[in-house]
Amino acid sequence: MNLEAFLRDVLTPLLDHPDAFKVEVTGEGRRRDVLVHADPQDRGRIIGKHGRMISALRTLAKTAGEKAGLQVELELFDGDEA
Repeated sequence: MNLEAFLRDVLTPLLDHPDAFKVEVTGEGRRRDVLVHADPQDRGRIIGKHGRMISALRTLAKTAGEKAGLQVELELFDGDEA
C-alpha cells in the first residue's frame, strides 16, 4: 500500500503549487502516521469547505489502511514552512 502515491494522485490536480506538496509517512508495526505538507495557499483546498475534503481523505486513508492491516492517521501540516 503506497499512501504517498495515492495522496499525490488525488491532491496534485487540485493544487496551485504542486511542487510544494510533500507526504511524510512514519510509524512502525501496524501504525502509520501520514503528514501532508502543502503551500499555505493550497491548504484551504485540501481542507475543503467545512473540512469535508480532509475528512474524506482521512476516511479513505483509514479504510485503505484497514484493508492492508494498518492503522492510519492522516494530518495536514499547519506550521509555516520556510
